[in-house]
Amino acid sequence: MDYATMRAIAEDLETYAERLEGTWRVEIGPSGPVLAMTAPSKRREGTVRRIRKQVESQLPATHPGFTCVNGPLVEHAARGRLRRPDAVVIPEAALDEDGLAVEAERVLAAVEITSPGGLG
Repeated sequence: MDYATMRAIAEDLETYAERLEGTWRVEIGPSGPVLAMTAPSKRREGTVRRIRKQVESQLPATHPGFTCVNGPLVEHAARGRLRRPDAVVIPEAALDEDGLAVEAERVLAAVEITSPGGLG
């Protein structure tokens, strides 16, 4: 399946997920689009917040013009991937652009918090 088709399916899944209870995320991985329920805990959200805060404090000196945020999708169309990390370091200007995704080539760093149960 080509990436444009996978992206269209992912967008349809996003629309579908908006009507579901709970928190859902859509990503495109090696096997294609995936709709998965997430259970963000207070601890996980606190960890993401603390990491973002630490990174943000260092960016003005190390990478002016970049910011650490959560939310944007990271897209690598050539590899057929669309991911939503817990936090990404991207050019601040990217936040003023249309769309939901930022190209992977523009991402300085991505943070994904794994749960202890997901490691086994």
